Amino acid sequence: MTLSYLVAAPALWLVAVVEYLLFSHGATVRGTARAAVVLAVSSVAAVLPMAVAGAVPPEHSLALAGVSAFAYQLVYPLMRNVDRRTRKERATYAADPAAGMCVFGLLCGMLLLGGVFEWIVGPIELALVAVVITQVVYYLLYGSSMDAYGFRLMTQTNTNEVIEFVRYYPLWLSASLVCVFAAVIAAAVWSNLPAAPYPPAPTVWKLSASMALCVVLLLAGGRRGVLARSGFAGFYLAKRDNTRRLRAYPAARAERERGIDAELLGRPYKGPSTIVLVIGESANRDYMSAFAPGLERDTTPWLRGRHEADPRHWMLFGNAYSCGMHTFMALEQGLTEANQMAPDGFVQAASIVDMARAAGRRVHWYSNQGHLGASLSQVSVVADEADEAMWTDQKPGLPPYDAELLPMLERVDPTRDNLVVLHLKGNHFSFENRYPAAAARWTPAGAGDNVTTYMNSIHYVDDLLRQVWERGAERLNMKAMVYCSDHAIIPDCHRAPTFAGFGDVRIPLAVWTSEDFIAAHRERHAALQANRGRYWTNDFLYELMCGLMDVRSPRFNPSNSLAYDTYAHGRDTLTILGGTVAVADDR
Repeated sequence: MTLSYLVAAPALWLVAVVEYLLFSHGATVRGTARAAVVLAVSSVAAVLPMAVAGAVPPEHSLALAGVSAFAYQLVYPLMRNVDRRTRKERATYAADPAAGMCVFGLLCGMLLLGGVFEWIVGPIELALVAVVITQVVYYLLYGSSMDAYGFRLMTQTNTNEVIEFVRYYPLWLSASLVCVFAAVIAAAVWSNLPAAPYPPAPTVWKLSASMALCVVLLLAGGRRGVLARSGFAGFYLAKRDNTRRLRAYPAARAERERGIDAELLGRPYKGPSTIVLVIGESANRDYMSAFAPGLERDTTPWLRGRHEADPRHWMLFGNAYSCGMHTFMALEQGLTEANQMAPDGFVQAASIVDMARAAGRRVHWYSNQGHLGASLSQVSVVADEADEAMWTDQKPGLPPYDAELLPMLERVDPTRDNLVVLHLKGNHFSFENRYPAAAARWTPAGAGDNVTTYMNSIHYVDDLLRQVWERGAERLNMKAMVYCSDHAIIPDCHRAPTFAGFGDVRIPLAVWTSEDFIAAHRERHAALQANRGRYWTNDFLYELMCGLMDVRSPRFNPSNSLAYDTYAHGRDTLTILGGTVAVADDR
């Protein structure tokens, strides 16, 4: 009887090997041989519970277990293969078929054990199907398969962003997804009822041993095991590693500060001073009249007017780029000494907050980003290190406008030296939710006119910058102000986690310096004026702020700062996306 079930193993092995060969690229003969061995053992594990029990689960239960496990093992390799069909990247997928077969064997063992084990099968199947549906929906939305980066982006989305995302799509689509999940839940419950009695003790022991083999095959090798190297499980583990790294950030503060040894340069101000950094969100300079003079709509009349009337104090940098397409990707390096040339060591890298504190400034961080999500992020852990960090009240479905940050400026003590960081919601999708209706400058042509609503949001931020500058200059002894976006967006294209073109990274950078700043730091001001036409990526934002604070430190490289005449980067040397795309490719 056992042999009759085991004969199914070669058939499973053959299917898995064919799947591996079809979906793998660049696999070596040796690698294929190793994969064949792993798949052979996994195919035996898939049928071993039925072989030792001499029976199969009920047909409907067996069918659902097979469909859920097979879908899990197939969906990631298939979509990744479609996604890479025109590329020549090396990618092998032995882990996914092996994981799927081991999970199938485990489910069959539980079904054959009966009793309480049958009740465990349903939740596992639901989890497998949820993983499959999530990846399919992700592919349909973005036209690319999920990866670890996309998984992190998805899981670091806050509640209001989820609500806005759902509202953007037709109601029928959301309802259809709900119906699919409801059908899966119903199938899982129905297929595993009623619970069968436990088999005889000898069979229980054999089944337990065969299930243990499935578990060992899934987990053996840790991060090198088949489950850890399968698609979705691998994404989760990468996200968990990142979370652990971020949780270690506060404990490393003393280590970061130990090597800063900041020395103030230039002439001291006659009194207290404040530097303001405004971090925008999703601002594309192609849609800002201050940076795009030929733009039909005057979307940034205040910033444009200030620059035209007073270029000595207002400097616009029209060749600025984001180093990444999303907030945590760009600001992990923008806020710290880490950059694309030295990307590692975020936890140990000195931040803007660390340097400002070492320079004798009290740091205030006011954000309308709602901690960026349900989990830790690179931005939130840096912000939490500030002397005062505050976030706007994020009510579900009612995201506040950026003007809610203005009253927080009253908390800044003008008799002290300060660094104030304002992190805007800015021009984040959905654009119509970024400004009150009364602030709309242009009327959209229809519900899908994202370009007009985006321009309205740009206009709203322009007026907000005016208010920040006026309050800072009048009350806070502000000596310098910087406005820079984390990344850009192409408003008439569906936002995606993959690179859609340089419109995703063409960002604004504006710097204002007071007459007091110019008098106290003439070299820094002269360098800023001279570098206005230079190319720049915002992984060097940290160095720009160090230049405005005019410090010398072992944790600061002046050749990366626009505030120094030794700035060493240009169009032909700068890159984005971790060095994978050259800025020179932007034609």
